[in-house]
Order: sequence, then C-alpha cells, then structure tokens
Amino acid sequence: MRTPSLSSFCFCTVSESKLKKKPSKGKAKSSLPQHLCRRFSLEEIRVATNNFDSHLVLGKGGSAVVYRGLFDDGASVFAVKCLLVGSSRQQTLEDFRNEVQLVCQLRHQHILTLIGFCDEAEDEKIIVFNYMSKGSLFNHLHGTRYDPLPWKQRLEICIGAARGLHYLHAGAKRAVIHRDIKTKNILLDDQKISKIADFSLSKIGPFSLSNAPIRIELPPLDEIESETSRTRLFGTLGYVAPELFIDATLVTEKSDVYSFGVVLLEVLCGRKPITFDAGYRNHRHIIFWVNEHLKNGSIYQMIDPYLEGKIAPSCLQKFLDIALSCVHVGEHKRPALGEVEVTLELALELQNKADSEVEWHGEVMYEEVPFPASAFTNFAD
Repeated sequence: MRTPSLSSFCFCTVSESKLKKKPSKGKAKSSLPQHLCRRFSLEEIRVATNNFDSHLVLGKGGSAVVYRGLFDDGASVFAVKCLLVGSSRQQTLEDFRNEVQLVCQLRHQHILTLIGFCDEAEDEKIIVFNYMSKGSLFNHLHGTRYDPLPWKQRLEICIGAARGLHYLHAGAKRAVIHRDIKTKNILLDDQKISKIADFSLSKIGPFSLSNAPIRIELPPLDEIESETSRTRLFGTLGYVAPELFIDATLVTEKSDVYSFGVVLLEVLCGRKPITFDAGYRNHRHIIFWVNEHLKNGSIYQMIDPYLEGKIAPSCLQKFLDIALSCVHVGEHKRPALGEVEVTLELALELQNKADSEVEWHGEVMYEEVPFPASAFTNFAD
C-alpha cells in the first residue's frame, strides 16, 4: 500500500525530544480562540495516538510524522500531523498560530474544518482537523493506490475547490489569500468532495466586501531571517505565479488564481506541473507543454490517456479556455474566482447535455473535433 501524502492529514508541531514526555499538569490560559474550536489536552492526544504509537503512523517525512488518532472513546477518527521542530522552530510555531487563528474562523463545505488544537506545552503545538479518507487530488492523479478519476468527477472536484477559493477571496469576513494552492492541498472525503487544506502560508487581507483588488504587503526579503522563510514566500514551485519571481513580497488574489489554473491543467492532462528528463538536468512546465500542443493543433494528445473519448468537445473548449485564462502571464487579465467557478459549472452542464444527447450503447465515446488555437481566447502564442 502506498504511504499517504503528508499534506492529506492534519497539522501539529512537536519537538523530537518531547514525543514521549509526560504532559504538563493542568491547562494554562491559551491565547488561541478556544471559543471557536475545541482545545485538546496533551493527554487526550496521547490517548488518541496510543502515546504516538509507531503502528499508527500513516506517513513520514523529513520533518513530520502523521498518526491516526481515535478520539472520544473511538467515536471520532482524526489524523495528526506532527512537525519535528528543528532550526526553523520559530517559523514553525508562527505557522501553527497563523493556521489556528485563521482556519477556526472559516466555515465552508469546501474548506477543511478545524476541530481543535492543543497548546499545553510551549514547544508542542497540535491542530486537529477532519480526516480525509480519500487522500489528496494529487494522489488520485499521479499515484497507484486509486483508480483513475472519471472526467465528470474531476470536474466536480474542481468546482468544489473553486467554490472554496471563491469563499476565501470574497465570502469570508476578511479576504484570505491561500498562497499554496496545489493538488496536494485539495483533499477528498468519503464522497470525494473536495476541501481546501493547509493554511500555514495564508495571509488575511482587507474586508471581503471591498471591491478593491486584494494586495498584501510582506516584509522585504532582506528583513526575513532564514533562507527557509524566504523560500516559503513563494509557495510550491510549478504553481507559483510568474510575477512572484519578480517581487515575492507583494501578494494578490490573482496568484491563487494562477495556481488554480495550473491545477486545472494538471487535472485535464494527468501530468505534474513540472516534469524532468531522465537525468533530471532539464525540466518542462505544463503550461509550455500545453501551449506547444495548442500551437501544433494536437490538443487531444495532451489529455490524460484515460480520458480519451470521454470529454465532450464543447466541455473541453470551455474548461481549457478558463484554465488558460487563469494562467495568463498578466495578473490583471486573470479572472476572479467567481468567474472561474461559474465557468466550470457551465462546462459540467455542457458535458451532461452532450452525454444526454448521445444514443446510449454502453460507455459514451466522443470523436475528436479539431480545435484551432484561435478557439481559445487566452492561448499564448
């Protein structure tokens, strides 16, 4: 069985020397919003994970361990992701506070729900989220543990993620810029309903009722202490908007839109954002790969082979056009998430309509319809 992605689980920070340490007596007053979520004791976390039992480990990484946790006498199953605090201890603790204070205020079907936290020890911080049993969208697209996702299910997952992002940008009390949208941070529950996860890099902007563009100033690079903190300004390579390579300290909601556009292309093509040659000397970004196929008129050769003949041409054109719009090199030309959400919903309607008009003799198969590059308004020649 494949080891689950670390990003599929919840978040907690633990120093290596304290995993087996006895909890402190009593609960000191917390500065975190325990009126909005549950405050767990360290003893509860220990009981839930059987004192961090290695047999309950769901995944491991260089800086984290993920445990399966049984809470409330086994009535609730959660996953606990433990970051091992090293040289970047201060940054880890800041991420912990940022995520708890932000996510506890978010309530949406497509945002991963924060259940509670534990901050009993100064250097031992734990956040408990709902457990997403179906893992990440990344694992479904690129892993071997799951069967390939059908096209309409991919569309529904993308629509759900778009709704979650739209809520962050315009529906929450304060606008939120996620800053690390990728398929590993789109998690799926039992019904494969998508949830946006991992808000450790997120920033809170102005009140979302404002019509002004969301722009958040970050500290200048020379004022950021560690190299790790500097690289964290960017998010994840492959999903980072091009303008952030020029000025990583100025964050806008359009950087999230760009990242989501990369996700859409990844879903359509079944291809990772960056691929390397056999010697890992050269790499190629999915956007350049897609543009090359558009220019050569070989659109169907870039689509995930599993989806061959399964996408209605009208749906394909609508989906690809909005994806290309999202990854436009000019941030001001990218659409708002509300427009992306509506367009994806229309693409699903077009797919359903086409399916209903095809005479049913088993599985629906569509013939390839040639598309000139001019059919896509945002094609970058």
